[in-house]
Amino acid sequence: MTNIDITAGGIVNHVARATPFATEDQYWGYKVLSREGAPVSVMIGQAISFFLGVCLVTATFGVLVLPTLFFDGNFGFMRIGAAVLMGAVGFYLLWFASRGSIADVHIDTKAREIREVVANRFGSPTTVGLYTFDEISGIFLELDETSGQSQLLLGYNDSANAIRVAKGAEAQLLPLRDRLAKDLL
Repeated sequence: MTNIDITAGGIVNHVARATPFATEDQYWGYKVLSREGAPVSVMIGQAISFFLGVCLVTATFGVLVLPTLFFDGNFGFMRIGAAVLMGAVGFYLLWFASRGSIADVHIDTKAREIREVVANRFGSPTTVGLYTFDEISGIFLELDETSGQSQLLLGYNDSANAIRVAKGAEAQLLPLRDRLAKDLL
């Protein structure tokens, strides 16, 4: 006996379960969360950044501490300058390595704004884009040539710039498009 569900409801439920995005209601509005995985190139870049960051932070402590343990030398301006420079670059690389790679879109209906948010590995959010509802000029679906899927875009200030909200099949994006149209326009 096969386990094939050929009813229309079964097909619709299967399409709904396999969406590459999710909406999550909040008291201030809702979030559109991407379920896409991070690109391999970003993951490799973050791994290299983590390694180099740890090396530079370790070298910073080595430049500051080790010469004074072995020699009776004082702190020179060159050594302090090099330590500050290496430490700053090292901490920036560690920050980049812990940062998330996929932006989620938060639709805040109370403050009437749209936020593009990237969460780091510990869950702390960083806002990378902030737009008011008045700056949105349209909501449209566009075919992504590389993946062959449709993407839901928000037009920004009647320009060629657009904010990508979600990517998926057109049937999956239509309910979200209608909800955005009701809230934003």
